[in-house]
Amino acid sequence: MFQEAEFSRIIIIFFSQSFIIVVFCILGFKLIKRKRERAQIALFLFYIILSFGLILNIAFVLLTPTNNEVLLRTLYIFSSFFIAFPFVFNVLFLNILLKMEEVFTLGKMAVIVVVYGVVCFSLYLVPEGIVFSSNWVPTYSFPLFIVLYIYFTVFMTVPTVFYSIRLYRLVRAQNLKKRYQLYMIGIVIMLATIYGGIYFITTNNQLFKTIYSVFAFIFEITSGLLVYNSLGKNL
Repeated sequence: MFQEAEFSRIIIIFFSQSFIIVVFCILGFKLIKRKRERAQIALFLFYIILSFGLILNIAFVLLTPTNNEVLLRTLYIFSSFFIAFPFVFNVLFLNILLKMEEVFTLGKMAVIVVVYGVVCFSLYLVPEGIVFSSNWVPTYSFPLFIVLYIYFTVFMTVPTVFYSIRLYRLVRAQNLKKRYQLYMIGIVIMLATIYGGIYFITTNNQLFKTIYSVFAFIFEITSGLLVYNSLGKNL
């Protein structure tokens, strides 16, 4: 089974994702160990939930030889959800830094998380949205591809960019401006990697798949470290 698997898939699942899980878990627990305030908790949840999604994805690939359709489909849907969903915590993180607790109370934040979660999970239930090959390699349908791009643009990218720019304009100290610049670079790289990942699963372009397999690993590690080192560890 694994001899027939695509080379790009092996790289992503068994090398890059395992390394990303380790790095993100270390960063998450370093954050929460130092201080347990809203900002740290938001970033902690981002790193840990995303890592959990990657763990489920690895489990999905490891269990493909079982050919258990119910198990594999369930694992894949939940792994995709836990990889896409935690970006909401970046949006909440920025709101916290903007000191908008009066507007975004804990109750409202909880509602936002639930709404984002329901919308995000429902996307992966689109009829015939995900098709699996005989080797259980997933491919997104074009409608699901469009829906996922709209979701990430409207619910993640636009709010993240809007709040990032707003926060950057409020900063006066040059050293803080540089930190926010690095944070924004990290977030942009992270979002670009997600957009690329959605296209990766949709397209049949093997050249893109091979190139993305290599650069996605570099981009995800780089973006995660930029977010942590720019703002995370300095909170």
